[in-house]
This record gives sequence, C-alpha cells and structure tokens, in this order.
Amino acid sequence: MELRHLRYFLAVADKLSFTRAADHLRVTQPTLSHQVKALEEEIGSVLFDRVGRKVYLTPSGETLREYAQQALNAINSATAAISELEGLARGTLTIGVFESFSGSLLPPLLAQFSKLYPGVHVTVRQLLTGQLEEQLDKGNLDLGIAYSPPATDNVMAEKLFDEPLVLVVGSKHPLARKRSIQMAALDGKPLMLLTAEFPSRRLLESRFSSAGAKPRVVLEINSVQAALATVSSMALATILTERMAKTVPGLHCIKLTPPITRTVAIFWRRGGYRTAAARAMADLIKKAYAASAETHGEITAGARETTS
Repeated sequence: MELRHLRYFLAVADKLSFTRAADHLRVTQPTLSHQVKALEEEIGSVLFDRVGRKVYLTPSGETLREYAQQALNAINSATAAISELEGLARGTLTIGVFESFSGSLLPPLLAQFSKLYPGVHVTVRQLLTGQLEEQLDKGNLDLGIAYSPPATDNVMAEKLFDEPLVLVVGSKHPLARKRSIQMAALDGKPLMLLTAEFPSRRLLESRFSSAGAKPRVVLEINSVQAALATVSSMALATILTERMAKTVPGLHCIKLTPPITRTVAIFWRRGGYRTAAARAMADLIKKAYAASAETHGEITAGARETTS
C-alpha cells in the first residue's frame, strides 16, 4: 500500500464521485479507478458501492476513511517537523480565512510575513467557517482565522479580538440619521441578510427572536462585499461588522441595542502539529491586533484559548 492509494481513496470518499475526485487530483478517471481497485484488492474488501453514477462508502470504506485520514495527518505532521530542521528558510504555509478578514485585515500581514520570511510559500484560501473547520480537521490548512466558537471539538480557537455588528445603511435610507436602534424596532422592517451558511445569520436570528422581532428579509446574499455594494446602491439595510462597513464610502453605521459582538479567533486543529511558519504567522497576527487595540481602541484584543 502506498500513500497515493490513501490520498486517492480519501478524495473519492470526500467527493463521492470518481469524476470530481479525478479532476481534483488532476489524474485521469481510469487511473483513479485502477488505483482504488488495487487498494480494495490489497485490503480484501470493497470500499465503495457504485450505483449508476452515484458512489457510496461501504462500512469497510467508512472504517478505512477514519484511519486513512489519521495516517495522512501523521505523515503531514512528520513532514512538517522534518522541514523545520531548516527553520523558516523555506517551507509552506496554508491559511484559511473568512471573507471580511481576507479583504481588509490580512493583506498587510501577508506583506510583513513575506518580508520577514521570503522563503516560505504562502497559500490563502477564502472559506466559509464550516468549510474552514472541515479543511483544518483534515490537515489541509495550517491555521484558520474565523469567528469563534468552533462548531467541532476537533478545532480549538485562540481569541484575537471582539468586534460589533451594526445596522448598515446608505445615505438615502430613512434610518441614515439615527445613531442607534433597538433590535425590537426592526420588527417588520425590510432587511438584506447574509445567507444561512454564515454563522452570523444564525446569531442574528437568535437575537431577533430574543427581542421579539421578525424583520422582513427581502434579499439574501452570500458575499459580504456584494452585500455592502447592494446597500450602497439601494434603500436597504443590512447587519454586518462596523469594520467592513467602513471600507465603503457613504455607508452609515447604526449601533444595535442590545449590542451584538463577534469574536475573531485563530483556529487550530486540536492536537495537530503547529509548524514554525504557522506559529510565526499566528504571533504576527496577535501582535498586530494587540497593537491596534491599544492605539485605536476599536477592537478588544485577547490571547486566550477557547474550546466551546
């Protein structure tokens, strides 16, 4: 059995499609099918149930999937540990981030990291929080930056800072002159919100319920930048972070009462190996936002680990 057999198997198990797995691996479908067949023969058990074009894991496949992922995680950790014998002279770093962080907070940090460690190749993947946690758990990311708390026990969070959510409106919106608004006052009001896969949407629905309010959601969108652009051009309100709203000229931020805050954190795979590059980037991030909190008072920085 070779490592590529496990990688090919896990790709099919993840995609539940030989065609999509082959595209992901950049190999031909016959090659992939042959390698999976060889693995099944070596193990002595059928791993996939093929029904027409659909693929399902058999009980044997489900069992192998768990152990194969653990094995590859161990190999990746060993490879990272060995590469650290050369320090930060070379190496790789893969970071998963949510949209608002990738657009406004990450670029200056990447520039600083590249200047300090020019030999380290950095890859940034923009992901939803659920996707980020999944990729981190699989060992495909060295670290992530997302809203805490994580949804899975396999991921742990190290707090960076808290930031408020605000009602965001354009200059022509009827509420543009208001400085604050009660959540209950938004009952029946037309709103544009992010789609359900965003954790902030679920948080808002919970807070509206507690306030006894049910706004009229007339538009849903799956991009923070698109939401801001839409609010800027339409007489619609949305709820996003104040930091993101301030990136678009002409938008007004209205404080919500009671206030709603989100905690931005560094996500790590629990028990996973932290490479020198990952630790260096994490230190850079923490120092940057601790300094920002002291200078501007716009965020509340921290460095505690949460497991909830």
